[in-house]
Amino acid sequence: MVKNRYIVLLDSQNEKSIRNVEKGFSVSVTSSEYLSKDNRSFNIIDNNNAVLYKNLGVVVVDDVDEEQLTRSIADSKSPVIYFEKEREFFPADEFTFIDDLKTNVDQLKNKILELENYIRRKPIPKPAVTDLEWGLKAIGMGETQFSGKGIDVCILDTGFDVSHPDFVDRIIEGKSFIEGEEWDKDPNGHGTHCAGIACGNVRNDTGKRYGIAKDSNLKIGKVLSNNGKGTTSSIIDAIDWAITKKFRIISLSLASPVKLNEKPSVLFETVGIRALDSNCLIIAAAGNDSKRPALPVPVSAPANSLSIMAVAAIDNQMRVARFSNAGINAATGGNVNVCAPGVDVLSSYPKKSGNSGNYVLLSGTSMATPHVSGLAALYMEQFPDLNTREIWELLEGKAKPIENLKYRDIGKGLIQVIQ
Repeated sequence: MVKNRYIVLLDSQNEKSIRNVEKGFSVSVTSSEYLSKDNRSFNIIDNNNAVLYKNLGVVVVDDVDEEQLTRSIADSKSPVIYFEKEREFFPADEFTFIDDLKTNVDQLKNKILELENYIRRKPIPKPAVTDLEWGLKAIGMGETQFSGKGIDVCILDTGFDVSHPDFVDRIIEGKSFIEGEEWDKDPNGHGTHCAGIACGNVRNDTGKRYGIAKDSNLKIGKVLSNNGKGTTSSIIDAIDWAITKKFRIISLSLASPVKLNEKPSVLFETVGIRALDSNCLIIAAAGNDSKRPALPVPVSAPANSLSIMAVAAIDNQMRVARFSNAGINAATGGNVNVCAPGVDVLSSYPKKSGNSGNYVLLSGTSMATPHVSGLAALYMEQFPDLNTREIWELLEGKAKPIENLKYRDIGKGLIQVIQ
């Protein structure tokens, strides 16, 4: 009898349903409305205690018999309608591949370190502003008067370096969903880079612009640890928090690979719908598992859910990024919705050994995703009466097709500012 952590979806969360869950699985259920900075879900969930995320109708339980869960779905009196085993998620950037090689292929250690150092220290182009800002120019940022003012953009990632000089005057709200690690530090750097793309402004050293929604309200949820790993439960916890706080945009630059013809998770599909019903748009990275042109692979979870916007990556030559996943599971879900700049993207980064300043160039659908999140904030400011479903339609409707590129690879096309 194998026991693990499970994410359980309920069709009802009234008092009778919760009592049914407590009795059926011998646990005490705590609602997320009682969570706080001193009472975190990771301190509560154990063999005897579960947490209900009230905005999502999702319960996280430990040490439960999978056969018992299966029987519950078949029981008409049980509120359980779906469950899945906890899975791991990773940042959707090029360094994830490098870290896997370091762990699993000892004989390639020296080559991997050489490649990692090259990517981290890759010189930032200096001659022309257009080279530095190719992504912003590609989506038409020079043509907009909007800045995301008043829009809450929530970046769920590895945290954020609040000491970064470009953000020291910003009021930033955050919360950690990783035990023992704080949201306002980012030893990994991935979250700071993504937040800079979505919500940054200009470099404090050169004055060159790299961010999109510069006047938005930046919100941070740490769902990936300092070593770049996270789980379903930490992500669900953070999404529930973001909806409770009424944040309009949730940006997920993280991914978990799926197999060919694998159907999307009912869990994340339901979470995405419930977020949209709460006027919150979830935008996620398509993932970086492809080896183009020979081997494109399916869009990763949770971006493969129809209720979550999936973002692919292109380079500055308007080509699909070699790593960007494709909508090849479209018949069962898992299509790409739009694409955005995702190769050699400049953004904020913690100053630490391995990089020479407060900025680096990174590549990945992780970098494409916050471009869409930042632009969504501009749209929300520009069209305040539109709900999130209408903003989604607008993002797709205004996207620009790219000649010779397929729908499966870039969806409706490259996102665009509305003049």
